[in-house]
Amino acid sequence: MKTEQDATPETPPKPRKNWRTTLRALHRDFGFLAVGLTLIYATSGIAVNHINDWNPSFVDYSRALTVPGPLPADDKQAAEVVLKALEIDEAPADVFGRRESLLRYEIDVPGAKVEVQTDRAEIHVTRGRETEVFPLTQTLPAGDWDAAVAALAIAGISDEPTRVARVDIPTREITISYERRTISVNDLGDEAEVIEQGEKPRFFLYVANWLHLNRGKKGWTYIADFYAVVLLVLAFSGMIMVRGRQGLVGRGGVFLLIGLAIPIIYIIIAGP
Repeated sequence: MKTEQDATPETPPKPRKNWRTTLRALHRDFGFLAVGLTLIYATSGIAVNHINDWNPSFVDYSRALTVPGPLPADDKQAAEVVLKALEIDEAPADVFGRRESLLRYEIDVPGAKVEVQTDRAEIHVTRGRETEVFPLTQTLPAGDWDAAVAALAIAGISDEPTRVARVDIPTREITISYERRTISVNDLGDEAEVIEQGEKPRFFLYVANWLHLNRGKKGWTYIADFYAVVLLVLAFSGMIMVRGRQGLVGRGGVFLLIGLAIPIIYIIIAGP
């Protein structure tokens, strides 16, 4: 009679391997392998789908500041001063300067001083310490007196001017160009108004879109092709590795038909 100590524990039978077991293992491993690339392509795909609503790779920005003058007469040297003020070390692609003259009027009326800034399309009315700004909504007449009277009427002032002075301010506009930003400099002599406009790469999306769109990157093409093969393996293995009512002949088949019908119906309705 065998005692409990003499009993040999039975070894559980090893599960019999078949092609479905191998397919499940392959599906599992390829699923883990595809996570990183799926994150890139899925996120980038959503972003690029809405390209008409926003720029998926870059975000626009703008900043303005005033640089004390006078700036150097040479446009390139003036650009160097402006770039130093902006703390930009990168050399520009181009520097272009243009000179012109700004027309302004200084008008005295009882109780107020008026400055007409035609370059900004503004009328500044100063009474004491308060200044009110009115938009210059029309082109002024050619004569200085007539122009002053018209500007006063726009500002709601009916008094006759006691003094009208025409001021021509020589200015220089400098454009500093980069690939993805432009710096506009309005040199007024004693100071310069600087506006920088451009676009910065979006965090993660810029890199994801760069990989997704695959422009001129031969090496990445092979990786993208491999990822496409992985997706095909996942799709076909997912269809056939489940048996019974949950598989291809049951619930799975219904979802398969729905998935195939979605693009077909859209093509019929919207057209290619």
